[in-house]
Amino acid sequence: MNDRQLVIKFQNGEKEAFDQLVKKHYEQTQNLFIGLAGNNMDANDLCQETFIRVYHSLKKFKSESKFSTWLYRIAINVFNSYHRKLKVRRVLSFEEVSEIAKVEDPNNSREVDPELWDAIKALPKKQKMIITLRVFQELPFKDISTILNISENSSKVNYHHAIKNLKKKVKE
Repeated sequence: MNDRQLVIKFQNGEKEAFDQLVKKHYEQTQNLFIGLAGNNMDANDLCQETFIRVYHSLKKFKSESKFSTWLYRIAINVFNSYHRKLKVRRVLSFEEVSEIAKVEDPNNSREVDPELWDAIKALPKKQKMIITLRVFQELPFKDISTILNISENSSKVNYHHAIKNLKKKVKE
């Protein structure tokens, strides 16, 4: 059975069709993530997250593109989210600032050392808002710019100034 037929079956309530789609595309998707993430453990997690998103969105799939193209688009979005989270951790330098910041499971509340909180509170208002939205709410700069009614570039510049200020305050 081809992908289009399996999608139609799933959309008509045959949940087993989804299992067949997963079996058909899991290995290719996992290989994509191994290439992007560089390790099997992250690749497995990203692959599972991708198929969870596919499952929840498949009823809305309109077959305007091939299923595999749509699947890879979702996979790339999942990877971009993963990559942004890694980048945020690096920018806040959980490698460089690890002695002052402690992060629990990203899906749960975050515990941040009081010294870092004080440094965040001391930032100018706009920088504080951008750090909060970007790091703790994990929003993309585009959304931040809309929320704060500033340009996307301005949100990026303010974010980088905020990080620079935080690093300077933490070193003091």
